[in-house]
Amino acid sequence: MKRTIILLAACLLLPACASIPLGTLWKLRGFDENTLIQLEPADLRTALSLAPDVDVQPESVKLSLELARDASEPERHAFGLEPATGPGPFDRDRRYSLWQLDAAGRQALASVQRSLRAAQANDSKAYTGATFSVNFRPDFQGKPPEALQVTVQLLLTPEDGWLLLLDEAKLPITR
Repeated sequence: MKRTIILLAACLLLPACASIPLGTLWKLRGFDENTLIQLEPADLRTALSLAPDVDVQPESVKLSLELARDASEPERHAFGLEPATGPGPFDRDRRYSLWQLDAAGRQALASVQRSLRAAQANDSKAYTGATFSVNFRPDFQGKPPEALQVTVQLLLTPEDGWLLLLDEAKLPITR
């Protein structure tokens, strides 16, 4: 039986909450554990756009995956990201920083995929869902703004294109 995997909006290290755009939900309606298993770790990309235009602390940028289980606590994985090159989301009005899994992150995701394959081979129903999140810490270099406008996009496969997770979410900055 296929288990549906739910991709949720970015979970930031700032106190905030936002919803996933309906277009993204529609695109992900068929995403399941088989889709997760088939992802190529080297293809995954994250794009961040912040306004005011601030950088992020590179060591803080992580892609997290939480696998839900029926009978126990969720299994959490964090994958390191590094700056990426290549085409980002097409948007003339925003500057994006692009991120890709680093070498350790690619290996770690491949290990998770092997575990999911093994669970399928054993006809195990250990996982009931999943959540991706993007975590980062802005580098304000001085006085932080009152709020930060955040846009986050995720590229799972080049064929499917960029998925908008957060669209200009306004997040208050706590001091």
